[in-house]
Amino acid sequence: MSLKRKHEDIDPSNTSTEPPIFRSAPISDRESTFIGLFSPTLPPKDLQHLAEIKPASHKVLAWRRESNQQSLTHAKQYVTGHDDDGEKYGGSKVEKVLVSMGVTGACVVARWYGGVMLGPVRFTHMENATREAVQKWQEDVMDGAAKKRKVEDDFAEKERLVRVLGKRDQSITVLRALAIEKEAMAKRAAEGEAPPLPPGNVIIDATATAKSPRVMLASTQAKPKYDDMELSQLRMLEKARDASTAFLLKRIDKAEAQLVPSSTPPKKEAEPP
Repeated sequence: MSLKRKHEDIDPSNTSTEPPIFRSAPISDRESTFIGLFSPTLPPKDLQHLAEIKPASHKVLAWRRESNQQSLTHAKQYVTGHDDDGEKYGGSKVEKVLVSMGVTGACVVARWYGGVMLGPVRFTHMENATREAVQKWQEDVMDGAAKKRKVEDDFAEKERLVRVLGKRDQSITVLRALAIEKEAMAKRAAEGEAPPLPPGNVIIDATATAKSPRVMLASTQAKPKYDDMELSQLRMLEKARDASTAFLLKRIDKAEAQLVPSSTPPKKEAEPP
């Protein structure tokens, strides 16, 4: 066992080193402290010689990486190894965790010896520190993948909304003009200026309506720049356009109902006895 060395605190949240290194929380037991550091890319010896763990009594190292050799089944082959650095059997314990978790990379467990022998439990601390450091990396990978998917999904949704809103605006322009025309027809019919059309024959030329001065004026107005808007704004606008469309369709249905004459025959006056 190495002589007791001065223990220097390590901030496990320190992630300023590049490439990224993932650290376990410190494990303390009878004046000894263990901390695991895992990197999927950093060379094992570089990880072992980090300045932040230089004062540690032991820097137990293990690694697992893909082999360049090809198997007959074309299955991936891996090369593993370890360095006990004075903690006999310690390296194999760290290596075992890397293999069981199926990860590639290197992990070093730094131990600051406190002067009290811990016995076999020290290997449990090494395994736990290794496992937690690897889990920190796995969580980071999952978070990164989730963020990437969200960015991709948001981008696809924004493209869809930009297309949809442009079409909705055109439809609303036509529907608004159609509602105005039919309401005007219903008003004229109510005032007796024109007879109501027979049921099922309420016909409006949508093409002609779209070319009316009112619609032409609306089409020349500045169109919203949907590409410059945030996704949250586009979502709100889609709901607003749906509400506008539903409202205009109700106006059209109401006007059409006023244009259709009642099918109920008029009551005959009772003949005098």
